[in-house]
Amino acid sequence: METNTVEILSFTLDGQRFALPLSSVERVLRALAVTHIPDAPPIVYGVIDYYGDIVAVINLRSHLKLTPKSIQVNDRFIVVKTSGRKLALVVDEVESVMKPLERDINQAEEINPGLKIAKIIRDNNGIIFIYDLEKLLNCMDEIQLEEFLKVEPQL
Repeated sequence: METNTVEILSFTLDGQRFALPLSSVERVLRALAVTHIPDAPPIVYGVIDYYGDIVAVINLRSHLKLTPKSIQVNDRFIVVKTSGRKLALVVDEVESVMKPLERDINQAEEINPGLKIAKIIRDNNGIIFIYDLEKLLNCMDEIQLEEFLKVEPQL
């Protein structure tokens, strides 16, 4: 008998498919106005007011070394919770909530121990890279983000 695993939210960036554990996703929003901050690190588009909280909008394209693109009207923001704060990730399109079967999941370290990806799954539409939010931003990114926001992390 095949057992399901944790639910994930799949999305696309630059034609590639990615996913995050649904437990770390707070909400999906249509793209909205971002307040740009001078001298922000490359991983930060700027900030948004999210129900009274100032939330950094993260440029995953820069972080993942994909083709640069400005935020478009049809883009989506995935508001996520990390152990330290809320962040808004800019993605091209949100696909769906999925509950992959264990047989379809590969641990990324089995393929390459240096990958930031936690798991890789396959479905009828191809390969999806699943990221662990806590590992997605490396130490330098966290330091830049902390310096940029100059606020205590939100819990």
